[in-house]
Amino acid sequence: MIRENVLNGKTGFLDEMASLSAARVAEAIRHETAGALQHRARRAAPSAPLRLSASGFDVIAELKLRSPAAGLLGQESEDWLGRVAAYARGGAAAVSVLTEPSRFDGSLEHLRRAAAALAPLGVPAMRKDFLVDPYQVLEARAAGAGGVLVILRMLTRPRIEQLLDTAAEHGMFVLLEAFDEVDLAMARDLLGSRAARRAAQFLLAPGHVQGPFKLIVSAVPACFG
Repeated sequence: MIRENVLNGKTGFLDEMASLSAARVAEAIRHETAGALQHRARRAAPSAPLRLSASGFDVIAELKLRSPAAGLLGQESEDWLGRVAAYARGGAAAVSVLTEPSRFDGSLEHLRRAAAALAPLGVPAMRKDFLVDPYQVLEARAAGAGGVLVILRMLTRPRIEQLLDTAAEHGMFVLLEAFDEVDLAMARDLLGSRAARRAAQFLLAPGHVQGPFKLIVSAVPACFG
């Protein structure tokens, strides 16, 4: 499922996250079929659209309660919903919500509650997780999210296109995370694919890049210009 890569230390982490993510999907399907989830996703209230500024500079804020590197960043007892609302009032174009439970203390309930808090403010929530299956895009939409993160380094092109197709079908934006020029080349190719053309909005974000970030930035115009 994960493409071969040369990022030191990243392959093992992404492999672990992908395996845990796939296990979560298998467990979730035991309780709700993909068909039933899709029906629930279609009935979910529409998300606020992602509105990008004419200046070309926008911020996607993030709700993260724990980091594998930094440890605890927040607690359930804190007013994290107030923080989410403050991000929106402060001008964030969207708020990314971690839903990965084992290393980031996230959950779909966090996403659901954040999306509900953001709805009256006109700002979409985005599911940030190690998505490996279109089922998880449906989970995000059913929870009220308007977008999802897709990590290019993790997945084969056919699987990425399945995720993009599902997001497009449900009117969701997709934020692609790229680590290097190889990922950017994949993103460039995706721009010409059926899945990408159907997507309402198709964005790019840098991952935890090893080496000079300017090498990645310099490749962006060739892929997205």
